[in-house]
Amino acid sequence: MPNAKVRLKKSQAIDELQKIIGESSVAIITNYRGIKTAELTALRVKLRNAKMGFKVVKNTLARNAAGGAKKAALKSVFDGPIAMAYGYGEDVAAPAKLILDHITSAKSTMTVAGGFLGDQPITVPQVTELSKMPPKKVVIGQVLGALQGPLYGLVGVLNAPAAGLVGVLEARIKQLEAK
Repeated sequence: MPNAKVRLKKSQAIDELQKIIGESSVAIITNYRGIKTAELTALRVKLRNAKMGFKVVKNTLARNAAGGAKKAALKSVFDGPIAMAYGYGEDVAAPAKLILDHITSAKSTMTVAGGFLGDQPITVPQVTELSKMPPKKVVIGQVLGALQGPLYGLVGVLNAPAAGLVGVLEARIKQLEAK
């Protein structure tokens, strides 16, 4: 019966990974070779505080889970001794920022091996670019600001003749009052 227990554990691990891969909007895959347990724990705490997760994964189980989550294109991402930092929110840049900040601030030997965004794999340079993106709220503010600028200009141009007319009428009223 030990094989049944092993199969059950693998099945549960695949189900858990399938849920994570299926529901997460972004994941950063890292090579964690040579990392001390204390550092991994500290990283997990940082990610958990930011409402993200971190999981050491077995490649075969992760590939099976990716297929089960209907994200088969991600199978190529899972290679080597890896762990993944994943996020569910709209700020897809947050896991990449947090991982890269951790690597530089802790002078960690951890390396980024790639990741995925939605159902598409991303490369290490793309993870770096992703980490440089501003949060979604900032991007929305920038877009709205860019849209408002021309509108304010248009309102100013349309108001100019009316303002000129008001100025002329006020001057004429003062002129008539002076008589």
